[in-house]
Amino acid sequence: MKGPRGDAARLQDILDAIAAIERHPLDDRGAFDADELLRFFVLKHIEILGEAVFKLSDDLQQRHPQVPWAKVEKTRHILVHDYFDVNWDIVWRIATTHLVELKPQIESVIEREGYG
Repeated sequence: MKGPRGDAARLQDILDAIAAIERHPLDDRGAFDADELLRFFVLKHIEILGEAVFKLSDDLQQRHPQVPWAKVEKTRHILVHDYFDVNWDIVWRIATTHLVELKPQIESVIEREGYG
């Protein structure tokens, strides 16, 4: 059995999920909509980073209120539990806009916490 993972590992999980999405260019919405594997790849990595946020300590989240922790966690909850009603417009917006904003926030948290 693996031991519990700490905040440093969870923050890295978030960056790893973002990096995975970034490896696949998302500059054509039509191509995204037509590619089922790409859509579900992106969706899964958004779920992964949401799960990592969910498992971060409350203390860490409270020390960094500038990061939209609750919004990320809520989005993950919706995507996981309403899987038959995924709104691909929201997934597209998260992948092409919100993650671009989230990445430097997470990098800053890692630096400020001394995890880097």
